[in-house]
Amino acid sequence: MKSTLVAVVAVAAVMFCAWLLIDYESYSSLYDASYVGAAKCGECHTQIYPEWRRSPHANMTRRATVDTVVGNFDNHQWSTEEQQYGATPGSDPVARMYREGDTHYMALRHPHSGEFVPFPIEYAIGYQYRQVYLTREAGGVLRRLPLQWSTERDNFFSYWNFQEKSPVTAEDLWSQMGSQNSAWNLFCARCHTTKLVVADKNDAHTRATTAWVDNGIACEACHGPGSQHVNYMAGNPVNRVAAWVNSKLRDQPVAYIANASKLTKGQAMSVCARCHGSDIFLKSTDIYRLYEPGYSKEGRINDLSAHFTEGPIPPGRTFPTLEVWDHGVPKGIGMLFRTFIESSCYENAEPRCYQCHNPHDNKMPAQPGLLAASQPSNDYCLGCHVEEIPDPALHTRHTEGTAGSFCYDCHMPKNIMVAATGITRFTRSHNMSSVPDPQASAIYGADRAPNACNDCHQDQSARWSATWMQQWWPGSVVAVDPDI
Repeated sequence: MKSTLVAVVAVAAVMFCAWLLIDYESYSSLYDASYVGAAKCGECHTQIYPEWRRSPHANMTRRATVDTVVGNFDNHQWSTEEQQYGATPGSDPVARMYREGDTHYMALRHPHSGEFVPFPIEYAIGYQYRQVYLTREAGGVLRRLPLQWSTERDNFFSYWNFQEKSPVTAEDLWSQMGSQNSAWNLFCARCHTTKLVVADKNDAHTRATTAWVDNGIACEACHGPGSQHVNYMAGNPVNRVAAWVNSKLRDQPVAYIANASKLTKGQAMSVCARCHGSDIFLKSTDIYRLYEPGYSKEGRINDLSAHFTEGPIPPGRTFPTLEVWDHGVPKGIGMLFRTFIESSCYENAEPRCYQCHNPHDNKMPAQPGLLAASQPSNDYCLGCHVEEIPDPALHTRHTEGTAGSFCYDCHMPKNIMVAATGITRFTRSHNMSSVPDPQASAIYGADRAPNACNDCHQDQSARWSATWMQQWWPGSVVAVDPDI
């Protein structure tokens, strides 16, 4: 009786699958999709949507309200002395921050009249590390105000003066609002909103008619426009089941939507590169600016990978966020993606950003421990580097569980500069195949060409590090010239 029941169930399952494969609609030729908005995605994706909804990506761009503004607008005054972290405020303020009813204001002192000119704030951008404030001008431009809130400093600071290491004056703060790139909805909004549309603008960037589908980085910013996907899934109940079978069991693309796990490495990384690979715009501004994830109307997956490495990396470059160390290694946070795609790990294997970073809750690891020097992150590396599994300490030369025993310590050193909060910090390079280079430190100085060994052993010389590297891993470095 039991065997008969099993046979009946098996036959029914086969017939059901056959019916699916016959009755579902093929999805091989429709690519002219439009954007539907994240809320529509959330109607079906009930588990992922709330996870994304609380993420930094989702909350990047928000209307300025009491709940979203993190800066001090309690009749706060700011003087130029405060640009220096920890300095005592001066007696001659150049800005005042206050609230009237539900509206927040930043008033800047006019450099000529001395009067404070109030700017009502319409949007607040960011909140974790710093927050940018936007005011809407008569011509429709959302103008970025020059002072930003640093959560780390717990105070306002002039972001661009800090980046450029230039003095802050009332004149300079005022002039920053006249620069073309301070027109937020013509520049920054491409990465801080979903599907920015610029319907009209003038060359001076004092007039703009713009719109976008979602505030922040929403579903379609990474998966592409979703109308065809929504229509396909809603039009025929069989389509949903067949799409699941085809995607999960037959490894076919998802119906009418881009899913990075089904794309080639270059196509998948293009989604992240568009905003996290900002050095791309140095030579391919239009391609960088106009890229959209997902399918083109010709049915091709849009792909930026041909442009990943075409931007120059001149040693010693000081352009803010795109800085380069003196020995030609990327330094600025805008170069972080570049370090990843230039690693031999990327060139020879299939690493993807989402393997370590949760793509929907973007400040969380894809798995616990992956974003820190830890055993889980070591295990990720050992998935390919199996030759090190029997005795990792033989390779690391450091006691297991201590600094220096983790792959990240030596191969992802903290040499990428982040100055976003008005306090300079360093985060990890993503060139996972990098090897400490004490030779460069000896030539240029560790402050201009750091190496992972001396990042920890700061009481030792670069020559000391090179000696131990040669002893432990013969041929790993060029011997440091004794005359250096």
